Amino acid sequence: MKVDRRTRMNESMGTFSERFPVLYDADERKQKADKVIAVCRHFSPRPLEKLVCLDLGASTGIMTGHFARHFREIIAIDVDIAGLESAVKSNRRDNVKYICTDGTMTGLDDNIADVIICNQIYEHVDNQEGLMSEIYRLLRYDGFCYFGAGNRYVFIEGHYFLPFLSWLPHWLADLYMKLAGKRGIYDVKLLSLRKLRKLTRDFWSHDYTRLLFNNPEQFHAEDVIKPGGIATRLPAWLFSMIYPLLPAWVWVLTKKK
Repeated sequence: MKVDRRTRMNESMGTFSERFPVLYDADERKQKADKVIAVCRHFSPRPLEKLVCLDLGASTGIMTGHFARHFREIIAIDVDIAGLESAVKSNRRDNVKYICTDGTMTGLDDNIADVIICNQIYEHVDNQEGLMSEIYRLLRYDGFCYFGAGNRYVFIEGHYFLPFLSWLPHWLADLYMKLAGKRGIYDVKLLSLRKLRKLTRDFWSHDYTRLLFNNPEQFHAEDVIKPGGIATRLPAWLFSMIYPLLPAWVWVLTKKK
């Protein structure tokens, strides 16, 4: 795997899981896992308990452990060796197989997964086109991919919590990070809504974002949407207007034939 200068520089500051301790927060990880499972159950015409799931970006394995309670089999992959070592020690289950490999060229067989979970992963991948091609290759034709995607044009960047950080070209974002006292460089590659739609052009996209807004309790989205709040009651025309500026979107992707 070719690793660019930016990746090498930030790896010198520690692995991904070492730089982001939130990945060890069991309560926060469970909340996110419950959200993913709720969407998968709502969309899937088949019981999840009969399906093989590929968890892209498993890292510390806390979410993987929760997924394993619902799927027949989990293949969990990541390049973060420190995260996976923690996963094997703390979240080992009989129906989970952890593999340290690159998500853009996993080496796995074609059409291996009924469900692929790619939640907030694309922005950490240099070869984003390669990631989507690999998802397409690995996903069975009657399967689907849970795709949680962050927005470049979010007001407060979600990894380093600096206003408008992701809006900047990377050379300027690196300087902003340094001036703000952050270690390393800005290694997140968020896309706009238009570019995300282009990135996922080989899939049909089933948008769950509005459903989560309208039903945060049903989809375990209370961490980002207050039940009964104004966000749950937005008229369709206003939601459509603000949609390109939402912090993140939740799509379910199915392969175009």
